[in-house]
Amino acid sequence: MEELEITIVKEGRETPFSRGILAQTLAQAGARMEVAHRIASEVRGELMAEERYVVEEEEVLARVRSKLMVADSLIVPRLDKWRILRQSTEPVVVLIGGATGVGTSTLAADVARRLNIQSVIGTDSIREVLRRAISPDLLPMLHKSSYAIGREDIRMPVEEESAVLFGFRSQSAQVSVGVDAIVERALHEGTNIVIEGVHLAPEIILNRYREHPNVCSLVVYLSDEEVHQGRFQVRALGTSMRRPAEEYISHFEEIRQIHDYIFQSALRGGINTVENLSIEAASDAGVEIVANRVYEMAASARGEAVQEPFLLLDASSRR
Repeated sequence: MEELEITIVKEGRETPFSRGILAQTLAQAGARMEVAHRIASEVRGELMAEERYVVEEEEVLARVRSKLMVADSLIVPRLDKWRILRQSTEPVVVLIGGATGVGTSTLAADVARRLNIQSVIGTDSIREVLRRAISPDLLPMLHKSSYAIGREDIRMPVEEESAVLFGFRSQSAQVSVGVDAIVERALHEGTNIVIEGVHLAPEIILNRYREHPNVCSLVVYLSDEEVHQGRFQVRALGTSMRRPAEEYISHFEEIRQIHDYIFQSALRGGINTVENLSIEAASDAGVEIVANRVYEMAASARGEAVQEPFLLLDASSRR
């Protein structure tokens, strides 16, 4: 005998109940994977036992909330904000800045995965495109690593102790041309995107978008220098030594100088900061920051009607 399936309905729309999609939604809101799958299985089991084969989405979510209150109550408000985030039709641009080695690339990939944002681009890639278009004779600083720019590349009188930050700020300003173009295109076309990298200096780029309702900025940092230095060894192994740690460690003093400048600039500018000691905790914080921004954006446009009923638990509604 064929087993009956459960259908979730909302205002005339319907979708098959899926434990996988429900668990994925809970995990993206911050629930531990084992908790997410257990709750999804329990909800399905209860509905099947009660022979409830057609059920409103609100009832499913109410059951989920009651179980989350026992398993992990902190996820309940995140789930509600996540629902608003998923329902929003406004584009979201996430900017993740931070010095070399603090983990902006890893964090950006995880935040994008959890937010179902398909486009992730690093400022190193933007810089590489600009390098192909502009010769080193014209802009020599663009053709160096951000931490390796010397006085000979600057072409103007600069004190030795100021050369590192002068070079970094100059290169960030050059790369900001490409960043601005990508951000503006994403906003114009309604595309969700995450941009990450060292060149997202708060005083040059992030402050520019601080008040924009669709742009969410944050800076990643590592307060412990030993932890920061150790990340280069991990990254070298993760890239099969294509990015050897020695190169970064030999410039670690310059990298930390840039790190401290970015962090202090973020504090002065009121930019969100996230310490990346654990990718899970940092990703939770990043998603929370984005969800809060989208929640504010949705609240300010509360009067605008959604084009059609939105099913959170429908695979076809994924952002």
